[in-house]
Amino acid sequence: MVAARWRQRVRMVVALLLGVAAALLARWADGRAGLSGLADLLRASCTLVLAGLLFWIQRRPAHGELRLDEPARTYYVPPRAGVSSVPLWTGFSAYAAVDIALDTGHERWRLGLAAFSGLVAVGTVLLGWRRAPGVELTPDGVTHRHLEREVFVPWAALDPVGRVGSGRGFGAISLPVQRPELLRGSGWGRNREQVATTELDLAPTRLAAVLRHYVTHPEDRAAIGTREELARLRQLLGDPA
Repeated sequence: MVAARWRQRVRMVVALLLGVAAALLARWADGRAGLSGLADLLRASCTLVLAGLLFWIQRRPAHGELRLDEPARTYYVPPRAGVSSVPLWTGFSAYAAVDIALDTGHERWRLGLAAFSGLVAVGTVLLGWRRAPGVELTPDGVTHRHLEREVFVPWAALDPVGRVGSGRGFGAISLPVQRPELLRGSGWGRNREQVATTELDLAPTRLAAVLRHYVTHPEDRAAIGTREELARLRQLLGDPA
């Protein structure tokens, strides 16, 4: 998970630089005769690329499997490789902040919008610098990370006969938390029992099956993080769908 965080940091920095460069290029084209069309095309392209990639991120299938960190006695799910939403928002917000700030008009609403876009870019970088999406399973419980928060859910906090979400639907798996006072974490936001799945490198239904197994089979939790238990789990669950 440390490697995933570093990859995300590099992508955010690159996206930030590309966003600023695109805005400067658009403003440079505005000031050149015959190149205003290039500036308009660049602005439209940035918006369309952002919308298209965000839609693709939401829809693309995950092809990874549950990973093993044997020294740490942990099963984990890293974020998917390639483009993710955090660098996209970073780059687009940086682009918008610079492009609007360099506009020849200095109306208050434009300056406010530029400041807001800049704050979004900085805030996204600060949040993404600390956390990358991911899930970890240990004999003690489940840790799930999002951009805005990290939550540890002990197995003792879960209802062994409760319902684990299917993973289909709105991009999250609900855990049957019956003792919320045992949950620990940092960041903000409600729904700490919701495990976000959109950017994980494991199919949501597959992750839901793994979580459901260990919620309903407490006797198997002690073996989490071993190669033998992972092989047994994969055989039990079958091939990924």
